[in-house]
Amino acid sequence: MAFSEPFYSLTETFYYDKRDKEFYSIHFADYMLLNDDLSLNEAATSSYPDGIAALIADRIGRAEKEDETIIVIPSLDLEKRKAVMQEFITGICDERLLNILKQRIKNHDGSQRFDFYFGEEATDDVITRWETLKRDRVITVIHQFMDYHRIDLEASHVWDIGDSFSIDLDLR
Repeated sequence: MAFSEPFYSLTETFYYDKRDKEFYSIHFADYMLLNDDLSLNEAATSSYPDGIAALIADRIGRAEKEDETIIVIPSLDLEKRKAVMQEFITGICDERLLNILKQRIKNHDGSQRFDFYFGEEATDDVITRWETLKRDRVITVIHQFMDYHRIDLEASHVWDIGDSFSIDLDLR
């Protein structure tokens, strides 16, 4: 997912923690849990389970200090995204669909997820072929990333703290 995200996402950033062998994300609202010195803000309360706010503070602090055990997972760069999109359209025979997709490639600037956002113009087969090609190309990039950073997928896990959370800040 991280590699398909928009560039400069203001909502969420994805990381790998080599110390804990864990993939995780930090939501922009998580920063409200912290003071300027990156300590936990006593005026902030959250629905996170016990210890999670402290772990978030630890990881944000380590990332801010450029700790080498915290690795940012980047979005796939624009050139690579467009190359995969170009590769896909070489197999499109429908002239109308081809023109639509060429325009979408031209307009793709990385501000949205890496996708064509098909509508009624594409058949289920075309959509499936795109999803398969995109997945295969992104998996290659993921493997290169993991090899470069020496991440053992078998020893790693994904941090899952649930789907929803809240943070309250007492401004008094």
